[in-house]
Amino acid sequence: MEGNIVVRQFLDRVCKQVRTRQMHPEIREELLGHIEDRAELLMLEGLPEEIAVQEAVKQMGDPGDIGKSLYMAHRPQLEWKLLAMLVLFLIIGLVGMLSVYYADERYSVSLVERKLFYFGIGVLLLIDFYFLDYRKLKKYAAPVFFFIVILMAVSLVYGQLHNMRTAYINIGHIGVNIITFSLIPLLLALAGMKPASQWGRLETLLNILYRGVLPVVLYSMSSSIIYTYIYVIGFLVLIWRTSNSMKQFVMIAALPLAVLLSFLFTQMDHLLFRWREFMNPSAKEMWYMGNNVEAIQAAGWLGQGFGQATPKIPYVLYDNVFPYLIYCFGWLFGVVVGVLILLFLVRLWNISTVHKDPYAKHIAALLMVVFGFRLLWPLLMGLGILPRVTLDPPFFSYSGMNQILDMAAVGLLLSIYRRKNMIPSEMGEAAPMRVA
Repeated sequence: MEGNIVVRQFLDRVCKQVRTRQMHPEIREELLGHIEDRAELLMLEGLPEEIAVQEAVKQMGDPGDIGKSLYMAHRPQLEWKLLAMLVLFLIIGLVGMLSVYYADERYSVSLVERKLFYFGIGVLLLIDFYFLDYRKLKKYAAPVFFFIVILMAVSLVYGQLHNMRTAYINIGHIGVNIITFSLIPLLLALAGMKPASQWGRLETLLNILYRGVLPVVLYSMSSSIIYTYIYVIGFLVLIWRTSNSMKQFVMIAALPLAVLLSFLFTQMDHLLFRWREFMNPSAKEMWYMGNNVEAIQAAGWLGQGFGQATPKIPYVLYDNVFPYLIYCFGWLFGVVVGVLILLFLVRLWNISTVHKDPYAKHIAALLMVVFGFRLLWPLLMGLGILPRVTLDPPFFSYSGMNQILDMAAVGLLLSIYRRKNMIPSEMGEAAPMRVA
C-alpha cells in the first residue's frame, strides 16, 4: 500500500510537519493502517482498488492539518514545575549563604562568590544536558561504571595502605570528594547496563559481585554509612524493576545486603552513639543535636530575621543548613520548604511513570532515590526526627562539585521529560516482575 504514489505523497506531507523525525516511522505505520482499513471497506462496496485507495486517502483529511496536530502531540516539552522548584531551591540556598556571610565575620565575600561560580557552571551543564538526547549516554554506561569503581578503589586502597584520607582529589582549584561525587554517576551507569531479566546464570553471579558487592565494599571502606545505604537502596530499586521474578530479586539482593549488614556490625559503637544522641539530644555531651533543636524552638513562626548569628549550630553551610534557615526565617518557612521538597520528589516520580522508555524510567527512579535521601534526611535530621549523619542537601548547601553534578542531573531529568512524547511506542518495556 505504501508503494502507491498517492499514499506515499500523503504520508510525506504529513511527516513534513512533524519535526520529531524519530516518530516518522510510527506515524507512517499508524496512518497507513487507517488508509488500508478504509480502502478495504470501499473495495467491499465494489470500488476498484486504485480508486478505493485514492478515496481512502481523501477521507483522511488535509495532510498539513494532520501533520500539525501530530507535531503538537509529539513536540518537545519543558517540565516547568520541576524547573521552577529547582530555581526556588537555588535562590533559598543563595539567600542562606548571604545570611551566613552577614551574620559571621569569619566568612569572607568569597563564600558567596564561589557559590555563584558553582551556580554558573551548574546552569551551563543543566542547559547542555537538557538539549542532549539522554539515550546517547546509554552506550557509555559500562565504561563509566568501570571508571568510577576504579577511581574509588585506587583512592581508597591507597589511603588504607598509607594510613591517610584520600577521599578528596583536586581538579584545579576545585576539591572533589570521590565518595559523594561517585554516587550519581554509578547509579546512572547502572540504569543503562544490561537489565537483570537478561542475565544468564554465570552472568548473574558476576554482576552481583561487580555491581552489587564491590561498590558496597568501597563505600564501606570510606566509612560513609549513609552513602552505602543510598547505593544499596538504588541498586535494589533497579533490580526490583528489572527482575523476572521475586525469586531472582531475592537471590540478587541477598549478598549485597549481607555485606551491608557486616559493615554496619563493624560500626556498631558509632551507630550506638548516634542513637543515644538522637534519643537524648538535651544531654551536654550530645550538643550537636541539642543545639539544632534549641535553635529551631527559638525560631518561632516567622524566625529571627536575615543575617542572624548562628546560635551554636554546627556546619551551617553543609549538614545543618536547614536548621539555620528555619532559625532565620521561621517554622512557616520550614513547612514551605518541606512541601516544596515533597512536590519535587513527586515530579521525579511522575517522570518515571509517564515515559515509554525503560532507560528513562530507571534514571528518574534512581535519581528520586538519591535526591529523596539527600533532601529529606537532612531536613528531618535538623528537626530531630532522624539520627545525625554527614549528608549535605543538594541545591541548598554550600557545595562545589556536588552542586554542579546535581544540576547536571536535573538537566538530564528535563531532557527525559522533553522527549517523553518523542519516543516511539515500540520501545520495549522492562520485563515486569512476576511473583513466584
